[in-house]
Amino acid sequence: MTSIPLSLRRKVVIALDGDHVSPVADGDTGESRYDSFKTVAWCKANLLRAHQDHVFLVTSLDAASAFDGGVLSAMWTSLNATEDPHLSRAKEAEAALRRLAEALHAVGVSCTMEVLRGAPSETIPEYVRLHRGELLAAQVVGRSALAEAVSFGWPDLCARAAGCPTVMIRVADLPENVASALDP
Repeated sequence: MTSIPLSLRRKVVIALDGDHVSPVADGDTGESRYDSFKTVAWCKANLLRAHQDHVFLVTSLDAASAFDGGVLSAMWTSLNATEDPHLSRAKEAEAALRRLAEALHAVGVSCTMEVLRGAPSETIPEYVRLHRGELLAAQVVGRSALAEAVSFGWPDLCARAAGCPTVMIRVADLPENVASALDP
C-alpha cells in the first residue's frame, strides 16, 4: 500500500481530560487512565481510518486547577521532594499519551502527542486551529447535574471555539469491550 503524505491526511485531534490522563488523586486505581484508553479505542473503532488519518493526541494541564484538593494534597506530600509536582504531573501525562500513541501506531494510525499548558477551553481550540484539525474528538467525563446546569465544561467550550466538527465522547457511555479496537 502506498503511504499518504502527512499533508494529505485527515487531521483528527483527540482531546483527553488532563485529570484522567494524569490523575491528581492519591488513591487513583488506574481507572481514569483506562477511561482515556477506552476513549482512544472508541475513536479508532468509529472515527479513524488507518493509513489515511493523522491523530494529534492532546491534553491540557490547567495551572488554575492547582487549587483543587487533589493537587493541594500532592503538593503537601511533595514539600520535601526535589521535583515540582506540576512538572512530574506533566511528565506523567506525557508518558500516558506516549503509551496511547504507541497503541495507535500498532494498529496503523499515524499519531503525535502533546501536553498543553493552560485552560483546556483555550489551549485545545487554539491547537486545533494551529494544526488545521479537521475533526475534534473530546473526552467528556462525568460531571454532577449541578455543574452541568451552572456552567459549560471544557469539552463544550472547545466544541464552540474549535472551528471544525466536534464529537463528544462520554466516557460513561463507552462499552467495556471497546478496548479491543486497539488490539494489534
